[in-house]
Amino acid sequence: MTGGFLHRGDAPSNGLRASDRACRADCAFHAAARWFLHSMVRLFVRLIVQLPALAAACAQTLRAMRFTASLPVFAAFALSACGLMPQQTPAPIVEHSYIPTPAEAGPAEPEEPLPAVQAPEPASAVKPAPAPKPKRRIVRPKPPEPAVTPPPEPPEPPPPPQIISTRIMQHEQLHGLLDSEVQRPDGKVVGRAVDMYVDASAKPRLLMVNLAGFLGVGDRKVNFPWTAFRFTPNAKGAPITFVQPPPVKGKPADPVPKPQPVNEAPPNLVQLVDSTVMQKNGARIGRVVDVLVDSQAQPEALVLDLSSSLAGDKRHVAANWGDLHVISRNKQWQLQMDFNDAQLKASPTYAPEQPIKIVSPVAPAPASTASAASAAPASSGTAGTTASGAVAAQTPASGARPAR
Repeated sequence: MTGGFLHRGDAPSNGLRASDRACRADCAFHAAARWFLHSMVRLFVRLIVQLPALAAACAQTLRAMRFTASLPVFAAFALSACGLMPQQTPAPIVEHSYIPTPAEAGPAEPEEPLPAVQAPEPASAVKPAPAPKPKRRIVRPKPPEPAVTPPPEPPEPPPPPQIISTRIMQHEQLHGLLDSEVQRPDGKVVGRAVDMYVDASAKPRLLMVNLAGFLGVGDRKVNFPWTAFRFTPNAKGAPITFVQPPPVKGKPADPVPKPQPVNEAPPNLVQLVDSTVMQKNGARIGRVVDVLVDSQAQPEALVLDLSSSLAGDKRHVAANWGDLHVISRNKQWQLQMDFNDAQLKASPTYAPEQPIKIVSPVAPAPASTASAASAAPASSGTAGTTASGAVAAQTPASGARPAR
């Protein structure tokens, strides 16, 4: 043995081997003790060096904070100083390897053979996962939508009540009476028609003719019976012809009608042209400016000038002859028609170059018609007459002049 270490071939005793181990353990203990003392000295020195700075910081903190509140801060500073100590790695304890000799080892014990590594059993063949069944798409029928009943349409408003009726005639069927030429059967023009007279039943009785003189000298207005004339509205010549009444069998021929002076007209007749037509309530309708006569010598319409009856309505209207009434009021004959302001406003305008629209007022409901019919005789004071042929129950006194 050399230098206190054992080598192969040496045969130390068991006592030397035990003392050697004890010496090594003692050396390791002394080395650890020295390292610990050295570390404690270094820590103590570092604390002493940093103590003034820590004391100053603590004093400043204590001045700013209460003592009770600064205790956790002081403890934190004290604990943080532990982190300033260096952490030294302890020296590892290395034991010298010792390989005993075959003589020291003694008879070797037979080593047990290592168990044979068993080969892993072959894993069973992994069965493929069954394919997922396709999901059937369940189509649920949509619930039927509730039938939306459309709101009932509001009923159409009833048409406005008809207040007038109109019939259309052509100018070839009618001819204006005023200023129409009057001729003899031989075609010689003898004058012009200027007016007509009607009786209480609104039937034409006389025709006023202005007989022409020589160059306008000797003109005079005379009246002839209405039946002494024939009317031809579509004639190229004079539309009115003076004719002699046809003879009747077994009787002598009637004498030719003679003209009568205008001032000798019967008092029970009403002069028509330029007369005023009134409403039932006494309001003014308009002025008669002409009479339209057909080929049967029957008047069909009155041409009324409404320029003064309605404000701003300056026009003419052809009113139905059958709606004309002749009544007596305050012992004077008056012409009356059943038009009101709304009906006059809705009436079409009469124009010589357009078809003739003859307008008639439409009677109101039966109840109101009955009340109006019962009130009309009481308000008028006499029984009025119409063009249908009813005769007035009262006539004006003799000598009364017709209203113009």
